[in-house]
Order: sequence, then C-alpha cells, then structure tokens
Amino acid sequence: MITQEQMPMLAIPSMNDTHLEESLLINKLSSVVEKSDLEAIFIVLNELLVHTRLHYLDEEKLMQESQYPDFEAHKKDHDRHLHEIKSVIAYFEKHQEPRAVYAYIEGNLTSWVRHHTDTKDRTLALFLKEEKVREED
Repeated sequence: MITQEQMPMLAIPSMNDTHLEESLLINKLSSVVEKSDLEAIFIVLNELLVHTRLHYLDEEKLMQESQYPDFEAHKKDHDRHLHEIKSVIAYFEKHQEPRAVYAYIEGNLTSWVRHHTDTKDRTLALFLKEEKVREED
C-alpha cells in the first residue's frame, strides 16, 4: 500500500495527479491480492500496465518537446519498469499465485515508484518548471 503522504510532491501539479492515480491503482491491486481474487488481480494488473504505459508516453513526450537532457536514461527506467510489470502479468497468468503479486508490490513496486518519483521525476519537474519560467521571461 502507498499512502498519498508517501508520494513525493513535485513542482508540476499534473505529474502529482498522475502519481496519485498510480498509487490508487497500486492500492487497488493490494486490496484484490489480499482477497486472492484471481480475476480481479489480472484485471487490475492490466489496468496498472495501461495506466503506466500512458503515463510514460505523456512524460516522454514532455521530455522530448522540452529537449530534456536526461531523456534517454529516464526512458530506460520507464522501459525497465514496463517490462517488469509485463513479466509479473505473464507469471501471474501462468501460475495464478497472489503471493507472487504481493511480493512484487511490497518488495519492489511501491519502493520503485516512490524512488523514481523522488529522483528522476523530481529532476524532470524542476527542469520543466525552469523551462516554463524562461519562456515567460
């Protein structure tokens, strides 16, 4: 589970909104995993994948449009994370083990999301805010 207070707040409100939506999906996934609802786990895992993919596409578009200097490294983080979610989905489809999804949420997903937001996304948000200030001058 991720509380709103655990999510780092960034200089760009729309990024905060997207991260809040993501944390709500992670919490929804935790809830269905606790109930061992196999069908719901599969559905929410796929919702998380779709949301994350759209989140990253939007963010990568912003990075490209602003000529963000750390675009390649940031995108590699996104690609690795998407691959990881796809791998968890594939494993779950094959084995249908809620415990494996729980281990992923608690052992990797929540900490990765918080860390990525607090490092890579924070740097990006500050860059975008600075670019906006320059454009207004």
